[in-house]
Amino acid sequence: MDIYGIGSRVRKSKVYETLVHQAPNTLTLRDKKKHAQRRRIMSQGFSDAAIRSFEPRVLELVQRLCGILQGDLNSNDGKWSKGQDMAKWFDYLTFDIMSALVFSASYDTIRQEKFRPIINAIEESNVRVSVILQAPILTLFRLDKRLFSRSILWRNRFIKFIRRTVSERVKKSSLLKERDVFSYLKSAKDTVTAKTLRIDELGGEAATLIVAGSDTTATTLAATLFYISREPSVYERVTREVRSCFASAEEIHAGTQLNSCQYLRACIDEALRLSPPAGSALWREVEEGGSMIDGCHIPAGYDVAVGVYSIHHNPTIYPDPFCFQPDRWLEDGPPGVREAFMPFSLGTRSCIGKGLALVEILLTLSNIIWRFDLEPAEGMEYCQEYTLQDHVTGAKKGPFLKFRPVHRAQGKEDHIWNGVDNGRSMMAAGYV
Repeated sequence: MDIYGIGSRVRKSKVYETLVHQAPNTLTLRDKKKHAQRRRIMSQGFSDAAIRSFEPRVLELVQRLCGILQGDLNSNDGKWSKGQDMAKWFDYLTFDIMSALVFSASYDTIRQEKFRPIINAIEESNVRVSVILQAPILTLFRLDKRLFSRSILWRNRFIKFIRRTVSERVKKSSLLKERDVFSYLKSAKDTVTAKTLRIDELGGEAATLIVAGSDTTATTLAATLFYISREPSVYERVTREVRSCFASAEEIHAGTQLNSCQYLRACIDEALRLSPPAGSALWREVEEGGSMIDGCHIPAGYDVAVGVYSIHHNPTIYPDPFCFQPDRWLEDGPPGVREAFMPFSLGTRSCIGKGLALVEILLTLSNIIWRFDLEPAEGMEYCQEYTLQDHVTGAKKGPFLKFRPVHRAQGKEDHIWNGVDNGRSMMAAGYV
């Protein structure tokens, strides 16, 4: 809290200036007053009312993905699908969701290949950014251009895509029947200064929303399925909870009923702890006069940070830190786990889209768990932890999973035998 808490005597490090294109955005603004102004504007696009209005579009795309996973399977023959790379499918899903919610755009990467290279452009451009955030000296004499020429080419491609998308979105403003994030931000005024966003500022914020909003959510979805698919007792418990909560897939909506799936939420939080989508150090610069950090005086101008992955694996806070234990997040779990939990950062710089991301994650996972049995595909090597590469957000592969529709011929409680059968097959395959 000395670094990231409200009232801390630090501000965003200069290294974030390396990310600025055209105009600073919420992620890169270093001045606290300017950041507060921008956040007041941005928050209007992520209010509870706005998120509720977005839900039908999220559910439509989640159901589209479920249709892909269903494929040609017959819900009554008990057959499993072939192995699916869920990192890939969740990348497509979350990119389609954010494109729809931010720009009212329909790129349909779930079903079509045309715009999938843009997702690759995001990942490739992040390679360079992830390095210079930790070693900004590489920008001297534009050395990064030589080292990361491929990454810069992909970055330029993504920038062109965003500029074209913003331009197309502005042109169709009067034709849209439903509001999107862009419409909220375009009309929003700072409640204190009455300022609005310029078009280049809108473009900068939109680019950040597409990248951060899609990649981090996809990683969380993939990590959660990775862990629950490899823990039979966890899998049985979370499937029992979700399938007993809803009588049909049509009942699955954001709200009290979905929020009652506390064990599912605990699984999500534990996956975020073990494999945070942005797990590296979030650098802050100590302000004039210095600051006391964990009892030590740090002079002005120094950069300080805590690695998110490191704090999430601190054994004094999280006993057995490399073990997947969702129970630690329930009411009767150990004290103090929330204070060090920072997958969305903390304080005034915490993720402004956290509420929307959690709705996406809960709707997606509850639909998949309600509709399908799942288990690791044959031949997949067992790993204790879902491994990510630090490319600002986490670059990933897998998990590779098989699916089969849940058989409910004898009523909604029929799912119980499927959970037991799944656990036994996982044990036979050597995953436990």
